[in-house]
Amino acid sequence: MKKIITSICLVLVLSILLSTACFADESNYDTLADWNLEVHVPDGTTAVLKGNCYYIYAQHEGYIPYVMITTSRYDSGDKFISDFTASMLKQYPDLKVVSEAEEKTIGDKQCTEIDYTYGLSGYEVKDRRIIIVYDGLTYMFASKEIEARGETVGGLLEQVVAECEFLGAAGTDLPGLDDRPTLQDAYLYRQEDGMPKYWLDLTGFMADDMVLHCWFRSGEPDWYEAVFILDLDTADIGKRTVEIHKVTDIKGNDVSEWFSKLTVRLYDDHVELVVKRDSKTLAGGGDDNILSGTYRMDPIGAGMVYDYHNEDGMKKYWLDSDGEDLKLHALFISGDPEYYEEVFTLDVDTAEMYGDYALLFKDVYSDKGGDVSDRFEFLTLCEVQGAILMNVKRDEKTLAGGAGDNILTGVYLFEPRAYLLPMENGPYSEEELAEWARIRYFSEKGFWAPIAEAEKNANGTITIHLYEITEIDGVEHTATSAWYTVDKYGDGVNGITGETVTLCR
Repeated sequence: MKKIITSICLVLVLSILLSTACFADESNYDTLADWNLEVHVPDGTTAVLKGNCYYIYAQHEGYIPYVMITTSRYDSGDKFISDFTASMLKQYPDLKVVSEAEEKTIGDKQCTEIDYTYGLSGYEVKDRRIIIVYDGLTYMFASKEIEARGETVGGLLEQVVAECEFLGAAGTDLPGLDDRPTLQDAYLYRQEDGMPKYWLDLTGFMADDMVLHCWFRSGEPDWYEAVFILDLDTADIGKRTVEIHKVTDIKGNDVSEWFSKLTVRLYDDHVELVVKRDSKTLAGGGDDNILSGTYRMDPIGAGMVYDYHNEDGMKKYWLDSDGEDLKLHALFISGDPEYYEEVFTLDVDTAEMYGDYALLFKDVYSDKGGDVSDRFEFLTLCEVQGAILMNVKRDEKTLAGGAGDNILTGVYLFEPRAYLLPMENGPYSEEELAEWARIRYFSEKGFWAPIAEAEKNANGTITIHLYEITEIDGVEHTATSAWYTVDKYGDGVNGITGETVTLCR
């Protein structure tokens, strides 16, 4: 369900590696010059070269379903398939090999095919790979489909393989899988005091681009998050470097002139953000600018949630996923002024396409497991330029309790929001939980607690105290930001508000 949850594709794993010359010599043929490969582009499809990956999109550019071509410096198809399957398992732990490597003939070409499936945000992706070894190189033709959403390529993969032409000996300066760094979802740079400052988002929040999140300061003590899009289509991409030439802010304003140089260097265990600022564009001071420097960014996890806010700015609904189904969170009011959270499960397995782009959910369950599908005449979701549009038509006869504790008929736009989370799912040490308490509090309140202490309780829970020492009239005082009591997985309560908390996701 990448298209609904987020447009994440392998471009950020495979394309940040090598720039390949490509030109169209006829309206329906592309020549991949460095590969000495001519590709026929069938009518009704769109072809795009991105780094070391060439995509033919069967429906909508930038999204599944598509056919992809790439090549590597392998002279053994069996060795390539073994290494490639191992690399896929690192990226998709639920990967299944549904069809073992099988020799076949497509057109005039001898090929090997291996088929995979894996889950993406509740949907099963069908991933086929056709391997051709030619002149000491391995060419991989792939297709990605989500059959449950009608996002299929039909016979496009076989057609592309059958109609492509090898033009002679290809270049040799191509990466093998072992040369490629294994990229994580996100990378974080911290200031010397440990506070998060920059993080590089590779989750696909913006399709096919890198996203740089920055915490800036405007006044005292408020911090705010700014987001910049690092455009890959215009970047100079090497095996382990990405030199960015176009940068836009979240509103689409081009801010490229801010930077004399902006480069991302890729290493096996971290990345570096290298910045050289144009000093003439440094308005507002250092706290709300990305300054010249080299910033080591270490791997960390990232997640995605989609938020809807009322007109007064209050968050009302949000969408996330448990890996199988969609979770719709709603803040309801019962009495005044207490709000409470209710979580609904939108069953992906029984959902159906509604028109060309929307997904119609037929089965909806409450957080207590009750079937509440009859509350809705329809509930659909569709993607609109990276956001999610929810369209609800209520069965008015089921509106018990008033408007304050019901999802009402209407159209709701959910904006994407990426957030940091641990690389692993726990259990965590007291030190790790204290650190995640600081990050959570900072992301919510805009204040980085100078001191975080964690103490294990007799019942196995951990109490975390976030605070600072202040001096008033020469007397030191403890200024508490938060108390959390959680289990070893970070789930528990906020001791000040009494609300449930999940520190680590």
